[in-house]
Amino acid sequence: MKASTKCFLSVPMLVAGSIALSGCGRSASTPTTITYHQVGVCKTYETPSGAQQAKNNEGFAIFKIESVDNTKYNNSFKFDPGRFYVDQTTVDGKSKGIYGWDRRFVNKDPRFGKAMGVKYVAEAEIQAGQKLENAGFALIPLATNNPTGIPEADQYNFQLVYDTGSDDRGNMVSASEGIIFVRTNPAGTKWSVVEDCKELPLT
Repeated sequence: MKASTKCFLSVPMLVAGSIALSGCGRSASTPTTITYHQVGVCKTYETPSGAQQAKNNEGFAIFKIESVDNTKYNNSFKFDPGRFYVDQTTVDGKSKGIYGWDRRFVNKDPRFGKAMGVKYVAEAEIQAGQKLENAGFALIPLATNNPTGIPEADQYNFQLVYDTGSDDRGNMVSASEGIIFVRTNPAGTKWSVVEDCKELPLT
């Protein structure tokens, strides 16, 4: 499984890219809204071809994308689940600029959904004025050794970001430009890493 993708742009270029794309139609007043919640973190799941096991010091972070609301945007939205990521850049990595970023992207392999008997995220063209309900579950292989150094009590609390840059990742980076995330987990929710993904509340 693809565990991570490095980003090759500095923070100033990230900001510049966001500004450059702000005239494309999607903005704070005409956003696409993505509603989701974090389900949990697990280590393994069974498939017909065998067990899928997370690497040492990693786990499978599972999210459910509840809806993608494109009713305020005046153009279609090409929903690509592979553009969801969690930023696990370390403090040291951030200091290195273009060579230090560590973005962990959604694994688009649908085997998790098939193994768990749930809908898995898939690409979709969401027309202007439309809303995609129950977009499905998504899996991101993430480091569980707290590489970003956040408080340990909250180390398994992961925030989704959406790469709204160019089609070829890395040529231009724009983080969630014109997208509003609504997270529905209750405040103060805590997670731990469970061994079997079937233990997670996949509802």
